[in-house]
Amino acid sequence: MYKILSLDGGGSWAILQLLTLKYKYGNVEGHIILRKFDMIISNSGGSIILAALAENWTIDKALTLFEKKEVREQVFYKNTFKDRFFPIDYIRLFTNFGPKYSAPKKGEAFRKLFPELDKRQMEELPAFIGKDSLKLIVCTYDALNNRAKFFKSYGRTKSNDSVRMTQAIHGSSNAPVQYFDFPARFKTKNSGIFYELWDGALGGFNNPIAAAVIEAIKNGEDLTKLKVISIGTGNKLMSLEDKNRFYQIKQITQQERRKKLRFWRLKFQVSYFSKTILNQATTILYEPPDWANYVAYMFLYKDGRDDVNERIVRLSPLIHSCREMLPEVNILLDKLYKLDMDLTEDSDIELIKKCFNYWAEDKILNQPINFRIQRNNDLTYEQGDKYFSDAIKKW
Repeated sequence: MYKILSLDGGGSWAILQLLTLKYKYGNVEGHIILRKFDMIISNSGGSIILAALAENWTIDKALTLFEKKEVREQVFYKNTFKDRFFPIDYIRLFTNFGPKYSAPKKGEAFRKLFPELDKRQMEELPAFIGKDSLKLIVCTYDALNNRAKFFKSYGRTKSNDSVRMTQAIHGSSNAPVQYFDFPARFKTKNSGIFYELWDGALGGFNNPIAAAVIEAIKNGEDLTKLKVISIGTGNKLMSLEDKNRFYQIKQITQQERRKKLRFWRLKFQVSYFSKTILNQATTILYEPPDWANYVAYMFLYKDGRDDVNERIVRLSPLIHSCREMLPEVNILLDKLYKLDMDLTEDSDIELIKKCFNYWAEDKILNQPINFRIQRNNDLTYEQGDKYFSDAIKKW
C-alpha cells in the first residue's frame, strides 16, 4: 500500500491531531511516525504539526506548542495599538473585526522553535528523517498571483523553488482577515522569487486530502494501492439554536430595513450584518466539511473496488449537537461552538483536550465523508465512520 497522511488546518485545534497520533503510536519521536508514510501533506495548523514531527520532537514535546501559553503566544503574537495599521488600529477599538496577530513575529517564532528545519531546504528533509522516498507537501496561497501554491520536498530542478520548511509553514499558517496582518514574505533559494503568502485554505486546501490523492496520481501511483489517513481539527456544523437565531434575526432585518429612524431596533440589523460578514470572512478557513473528503473518496471509488471504505480513513470530531448526545456532552459542545481557531488561553486548550477524550470514547461523533442533515439536526451517515473507534480500527 502507498500510505498518505493528510493534516488539516485549524489553528490551535491542531492539538487534536497530536492527541490522535499519540493515541495510535504513543509518545514516540516524530521521525518514527513520518517514516510510516510515503506522502504527507499539510495545511496551516497541520503544517505546524508536520514541522514538529520533522524536527523529530516527541509527541509530548510537540504538545507543548499548544499546552504552554508562552509558546502559543510566540505564534499568536498580539499586535499592540502602535503596531497595527490604519484603519485596523481604530476599528479594533470598537469592534472585534480585523487582524490581531503579527505575521513577522510568527515567522521568527518558527525559526527559533525548529532550528534543524531552518538549516535545511525541504528537499533535504527526507534524508534527515531517514526515508529518501518520503514526499512532503505544504499548502499555501500565493497572494501575488491569486492561486494555490504547494511547496514540496521532491521534483525540484535548479530553476524551481527551494525553501526551508520554516518558511513554508509560515506561509501555510498565515490566516488573513481575522488573524494575521501581512502575507508571509520570503525569497526562494534557487529561483530567487519573492513570495507573499497566505494560508493554503484560501486556495481551497484547508483539508488537503483531495490534493494528496491528485498528487499521488500525478506521480504515477496506483489508485487501488492508496491508503489515506486524514486527520482533521474538529468540524463545526451550525447548532439548531444558532440556525433558529440566524433565521429570526434575518426576518427582523428584512421587516425593519426601511425603518431608518428606529435606532433602538438597529441592533438586529447590525447583528445580521456582522454575522454575515464574519461568516463569509472565515468560511474558507473552516471549509465545508464534506467537499475534500468526498472528492478523495470518489477518486478512490472510481476503480470499482469495494474496499474503498477501508482505504480512506477520516478522523475528526464533529462539533454538532443532536438527540443522541449525552447532556454533559451537549454542554461541552455548546462551549466548543463558541471557540475560534486562535486559542491562547489554557482553559480553551483544556476544552479541546476534553473534546478529544469524549471523541475517543465515542461520545462525540466522528466527521462523516458524506451525510445528510435532517430537519431536527440529526445526521444520516452515507459514507465514513460514525465513531472514532470504527475509524481507528481501519487505520
